[in-house]
Amino acid sequence: MRRDLPALLTGLLAASCATDRVPLPPPPPVDWQSLERQPPSDTSSEKATEKERAAAELYAKALTSDFAQLAAMLDEDAHFSFGAKDTRGRGRVVGAHDELFGAFDQRRLALSRVLRTDRSQSLEWTFSGVQARAWMGIAPSQRPVAFKGVTLLWTNDDGSLSDVHVYFDPAIVKAQLGVGASELQKLPPPAVSGGAPQVFEQAGTREETANVALVRAMLKALEDNQESAFLSPLASDVEVFALDRPEAVRGKDPMERLFKMMRKAIGDLDTVVQNAWGVQQFAVVEYSIAGLQLAPLGRISYVPNRLFNARLVDIAEVREGKIARIWRYDDSGALEPSK
Repeated sequence: MRRDLPALLTGLLAASCATDRVPLPPPPPVDWQSLERQPPSDTSSEKATEKERAAAELYAKALTSDFAQLAAMLDEDAHFSFGAKDTRGRGRVVGAHDELFGAFDQRRLALSRVLRTDRSQSLEWTFSGVQARAWMGIAPSQRPVAFKGVTLLWTNDDGSLSDVHVYFDPAIVKAQLGVGASELQKLPPPAVSGGAPQVFEQAGTREETANVALVRAMLKALEDNQESAFLSPLASDVEVFALDRPEAVRGKDPMERLFKMMRKAIGDLDTVVQNAWGVQQFAVVEYSIAGLQLAPLGRISYVPNRLFNARLVDIAEVREGKIARIWRYDDSGALEPSK
């Protein structure tokens, strides 16, 4: 995918955070020039160590504590990103988690699914708690919250974490605290599961590589303005689960409308895949969509001459060579298919 646009802002926060201010992009957690010379494989014959397999549960438990457990899991030079927040160093990464989750008492991070390779993991979760302290400018309300998100972890053989990327939509949390868009305030909170998460581990098959290629092809077609190629990887009854929808959006028609809307609203549209891996029937793809915003897009209002950059994670489930389901995680609400 082309990289001819200048470096753009890192990621939009919720609509309440979408202003003229354009933050500088963070340094990538890996050497992309080196990777472009020798692209990484989406699969690996290596297996995660037992300590790496324990990382997901330990991370979830650490967020219920005073974060001391999290500090013990992190590399000294660990990297963290969430939207426009990008930082490095054990203390700063702990502080970033405290900013996102520490304002809530009775915290719980319930894992629903873990997709694991020998060096990376995606953790889909539902967070719940009660707001006891100020959070993103909102005074303590003692209101309960529950919201979905995903954390991407990069692990070392000893189970320590070198990189943590968090995705959820702050506007949904603000709505549960009584602030923001009325349609989000009507959104029912997700149920918090009490069971063990589904865990899938990479098998190192050609099918896993092919599954990632399907998502890459869809994003490439979006950049190249090829509507038929964008829709081709999708099953006719594809389901897309978005953070601001109580139920999945089904079928190709909503995805066709999303394609047209994005091509109309974003000039010089550019897609870049930052990370991708296949795990059995799933593909995990972290990517960005950037360009010049020409019109309103979802909950993102239009500001003339504003550079647009959204960072997302798609988890796609592939069946019989077609994408049957997509779970989409982003922090802006800009890229959700309409019903």
